Amino acid sequence: MGCKKLFLLKLIMMFLFIGSCKKSRQKVEITSDSFKKQNVSIKEGLVISKENGEFKAYKTKEVIEVDGVGKESIWGNVPWYEMNYKWMGETVDSSDYLGKFKLAWDNKHLYILVEVIDDYLNETLTNGKDNYWKGDYVEVFIDEDKSGGDHKFNHQAFAYHVSTEGHAIDKSTTKETIFLDDNVKVERTRVGSKYLWEMAIKLYDSTFDENSKYNIPVKIFNNKLIGFSIAYGDNDGNNRRENFMGSKKYHGNNNDDGYINSDVFGSILFVEE
Repeated sequence: MGCKKLFLLKLIMMFLFIGSCKKSRQKVEITSDSFKKQNVSIKEGLVISKENGEFKAYKTKEVIEVDGVGKESIWGNVPWYEMNYKWMGETVDSSDYLGKFKLAWDNKHLYILVEVIDDYLNETLTNGKDNYWKGDYVEVFIDEDKSGGDHKFNHQAFAYHVSTEGHAIDKSTTKETIFLDDNVKVERTRVGSKYLWEMAIKLYDSTFDENSKYNIPVKIFNNKLIGFSIAYGDNDGNNRRENFMGSKKYHGNNNDDGYINSDVFGSILFVEE
């Protein structure tokens, strides 16, 4: 009788061990909320992937100097988000391209810190102003009120092609290629093949007039929601955009609808903590 009890006890312990192993192998989704609750340092290399492209930006308590360094304390206390979903081109090796970004805000600006590993930086305007899309650039998609819709030749939303030369490029209402440099301030630094882009972006609604000097930016506040995506266009010197890597899994038809249709954007929720 004692042997039977011992056998049953061993059998129960074996099943418990197998069950605990299965649980330990389950994938745990890391969110920006769990990141902050666990007080995980960004220096440990944690990068959050958001397939649906829904992000949070955290309010800074200090003035951010846009210098391409990212030295303010907010950057040390918010998570990295991935910018590696393949929108166009072939799958690339991480030594060729690898991208991630962080988000912060105050009442006047959305701040973005982008880190890109790129083994060959091709200047955006190498082939001229109208061929900006053939060079390397960071593209920031903004829909101030997340109302969606067509914005190809209007300002219902913006598709800022932030160039290596420091310009914010988009299309005008007359279908011309224009610089909207007052809307986006950017500085970039480099260490080897690693580039750090730091940006301060003003938000404008659909009444924005590209010919006026008196546009009034929209004030940012806690719990405001905007349409947003971010991507990197990579060209390793072949006179064309070879790869387009973005922040969410799908971005419309052939993953190339962002410059036309703001319905495909992800989002940013502005929060204070």
